[in-house]
Amino acid sequence: MKARLLAVAILIAAATAYAGAAGPKASPKKAAPPPPAAAGNSCTTCVERAPILPAKLFADPRFDKEVVPAYEAALKYPATMDRLHCFCECQESMTHRHKTLLTCYTSTHAAGCGICLKEALMAAELKEKGVPDDQIENTVESIFKTDGHKPTGGHPG
Repeated sequence: MKARLLAVAILIAAATAYAGAAGPKASPKKAAPPPPAAAGNSCTTCVERAPILPAKLFADPRFDKEVVPAYEAALKYPATMDRLHCFCECQESMTHRHKTLLTCYTSTHAAGCGICLKEALMAAELKEKGVPDDQIENTVESIFKTDGHKPTGGHPG
């Protein structure tokens, strides 16, 4: 029995070696090109760390004219957007589970949501006027907050 097993093992080893020697030579695999650089999230203090989608993805006329400027605002002011609660209820949603308004801009969610767009555009407009983030947070909250929401209170993480 041992002789039989030894013979089978030798045959398998010989067949494997023969197939490797006789088979076509495998060409060395070329390294895949690196994926294109994703839009970044330059905010090192943000709760949301995922990359923000580039605004140019929404340049198609099928999108609302507010979409591109809102995504540009998220890229320009991520720390401010990260302080804001999104009042479209995406943070409370079992489907979305967004962390902050900035999370809406890491996917196509904001492109189809008027509340996300209006909050971001208002925050950016205030930011460009030199309004401090605490005041931007209070202003956005006073306009968009609905009944039942607790105050955002600083950083909503």
